[in-house]
Amino acid sequence: MRSEPRDRVLVRRARGGDRAAFAVLVERHYPVLLSSCRRAVRDTELAQDAAQQAVLTAMLGLHRLRDEDRFAAWLIGTGLNVCRTLIGARVRMVPSRQTMIDHTNAVKPMALECDPQHQSETTELVTNVHAAIQQLPAGQRQAVVLFYLAGLTHAEIAQELGTRPGAVKTRLHKARHSLRTPLEPLWKEHFAMPTKDLTLVPVRIADLRRTAATKPEPLRHVVFLAELNGDRRMPIWIGATEATALAVILESVELPRPGPYHFAASLLHAAGGELREVRIVKLTDSVFFAQVVLAGGTAVDARPSDALTLATLTGSPIYIAEDVLRQADERQPQLGDLVRDAQQATDDATTLADEARARISATIAAREAE
Repeated sequence: MRSEPRDRVLVRRARGGDRAAFAVLVERHYPVLLSSCRRAVRDTELAQDAAQQAVLTAMLGLHRLRDEDRFAAWLIGTGLNVCRTLIGARVRMVPSRQTMIDHTNAVKPMALECDPQHQSETTELVTNVHAAIQQLPAGQRQAVVLFYLAGLTHAEIAQELGTRPGAVKTRLHKARHSLRTPLEPLWKEHFAMPTKDLTLVPVRIADLRRTAATKPEPLRHVVFLAELNGDRRMPIWIGATEATALAVILESVELPRPGPYHFAASLLHAAGGELREVRIVKLTDSVFFAQVVLAGGTAVDARPSDALTLATLTGSPIYIAEDVLRQADERQPQLGDLVRDAQQATDDATTLADEARARISATIAAREAE
């Protein structure tokens, strides 16, 4: 079996302008980098910002790495330094703050010890990032420059601009949303991490069933996913609470107040995000693993039940990796009785939804009687 190239080899290739080699390095060490940043800042969004900024810093400053075998430690150290900057440590600035705000594109990329083509591409990248920032409204541009380039805290920026920290956070949120479209192609082109190729099969939720509880067999809930352009069906066993939540959405049950999935969808929308698709990507020891993929390409690990319910609520497409579908198909003979019982069960999504409606009505009636 062919072994993966060592970091030392990849670093040398990356220094020679091999962007794919740098992407492999990032893919290899990004999970540890991100988890380290999360522990440092205790904020998921800020940790993601720090990790991405660390990757860009590493890309621009790879020539400064002395020990080629210590790329991982160097990258993580860079990330932790970024974290310290983002949570309040000031960085030394040669230009004044006002100069940075008014002339973002005056900040020049460092000279790189690499071939002219790579240096030209790096200069173009930095120039395009600064150009995108320049297109922001004045208030958002000021917040972005002072937070990401000057390293000030929300409170320090608020004092600098004569506003409140909450207003600064709002400006940064709006700015990130505005920058997502122009910067996403740059991220993908220059240092997006490679992902393993997955052959995805589009599917739909074909059925939801609850089997009867018969000793010694407990009551079970099964959701069936059906291939859109084929005949294959895949069962996934889920919990009772998750099955009810899915049935409520499938059957459009009116809730007295938003449920957790409605809240998650509203929160995603309010944050400027969008659910692009849901994927079932792995099957290990009868346990399925899913991902919720956002519009920007970010994939968030999730339980299949949660991912499927959110996809149903938002009308997002559902996919299964071909390998997972094949594995599930191969193991179905071993689950013969369980699958057959689920297929023959009379309790379906309508039954679960009607029970939910009855409970809601009973709860409302009890409150009114108090």
